[in-house]
Amino acid sequence: MKKAGVMAGLLAAVMCLVSGCHGTEMEETVDVTGEVVNFKALVVGTPPDTGMEEIYAQLDALTVPELQCTIRFEFIPWGDERKQINIATASGEYDFIPGGVFSDYRTLVSKNAFLDLNEYLDLVPKLQAHYATYSETALEDCEIGGGLYGIPQFSMGEIMESNEGFFYREDLRKTWGLEEIDGLEAMEAYLYRAKEEERYRDQPMITDNRIWQSLWLMLTKGKYLEVGSMLETPFVVVEATDPYTVINRLETPEFQQVLEYIRKWRRDGILASDLLAASDNEGARGRDMMLADLKPCETNVPDWSVTASHIPDLTREHPEWEYGFFSYIKGNEQQYIGSLADASVVSISSKTRDPEKAIRLLEKIHTDQRYYDLVKYGAEGIHYHKVGDYISFEEVPVANRFGWTVCTDDLLSYETVPANGQWNQVEQGLTEWKENLAKEAVSYPLDGFTFLASGLEREMDALETAELKYFQPLVCGYYDDMEKGLEETLQALEQAGLDTYLTDMQKQLNQWKLEK
Repeated sequence: MKKAGVMAGLLAAVMCLVSGCHGTEMEETVDVTGEVVNFKALVVGTPPDTGMEEIYAQLDALTVPELQCTIRFEFIPWGDERKQINIATASGEYDFIPGGVFSDYRTLVSKNAFLDLNEYLDLVPKLQAHYATYSETALEDCEIGGGLYGIPQFSMGEIMESNEGFFYREDLRKTWGLEEIDGLEAMEAYLYRAKEEERYRDQPMITDNRIWQSLWLMLTKGKYLEVGSMLETPFVVVEATDPYTVINRLETPEFQQVLEYIRKWRRDGILASDLLAASDNEGARGRDMMLADLKPCETNVPDWSVTASHIPDLTREHPEWEYGFFSYIKGNEQQYIGSLADASVVSISSKTRDPEKAIRLLEKIHTDQRYYDLVKYGAEGIHYHKVGDYISFEEVPVANRFGWTVCTDDLLSYETVPANGQWNQVEQGLTEWKENLAKEAVSYPLDGFTFLASGLEREMDALETAELKYFQPLVCGYYDDMEKGLEETLQALEQAGLDTYLTDMQKQLNQWKLEK
């Protein structure tokens, strides 16, 4: 993500740096001595079917002589990632931990789970210089309470709001004579029309329990901003016109509208009956149902997943189908550009054996193409192919893809060879749309603010319990009487200490505003 004022200049710098790095082997050996340290890194996803030993062999050939270390990856699947990351972090067995909007990153920071990397930045001047190409304060902006607890992804040009959307079969929309999907009304019409088809009649159209978040984005149209993320702070928002006053999301009229849609869709079989039992991320299930032609659409699909996974997978099985993608934030009145402070990060455990070698390894990953290619893409010829200056995944099954979570660096990434016309059309449309947004976007008013829950451990535990027992059933439509369900949820949250939580957050926000 980047601030609007530096967008144009950075784009040119990115192209220059990328073209200069690709194909260049930087073989400088860092002056590191001592025994070989064996690092373990956590990856969210599934391991590739083949080729991990080749990745390790190629990495060892770099890391052992140059850094006196090795690195091995352990995988946890998407869907239960937040819980598994917490368990893995507490175990102390892992040196590198991914974090961000999909985890309890800020809560773990407050529990001293990660190293303050500011203490080691003098060892990695190339890493500092690399991030300075974004802005002089890129890493400083990522600090929490004065400490730097993770190295952020270097993703250029991302807009602030979560860019998830409704992915659907465009060929069926045309056949059914439906209007172009550009809002909630048209999306709902598609869902109900699909249920009329015999092959979809007994299948749910929505299988992701985060659908309430999608409805919130479509109904609010940018009226509210997130203080953190919907995952980390589901009960709190601020108004875009008054971003320094916290509001209980559940008390807004728009949240009541969300519940009305949830109730109706559950009643009419649009929602899966087991939605509450679903994991926090059901993207794979939805994609597989589309592959089997059990449903023609999927909600809560990130734009990158559309072009990197959904369309390529579906095209191989059903080359005659066409696709469309409606981003939930397209109707927002204002778009925001943030700094890298809101990007996901790779943290180093406070229990790591050798923090100096660990930070040097992260420097290599973000400044040395040889390292980056291996941890971002895997082994060439097995997990990807090079076509000139492009990267291609043709004839590489999705089950044999690899990538270390949140290590992405757009200064080092390759452009992908365009595949079939339909895939390229959707991807190009998304790219142009985001470029246009970036030209008009303004800086995010809460960019850099982080709520620290230190001293609220009792309230945080109680709120988590209330969220699981009351809030999740509510937003999955399990209450016959939604008004009563909302009332019970608000009472449970109040008893858990929500008022104390909101008051403390407001105090921190007031102080941050003064210091800003």
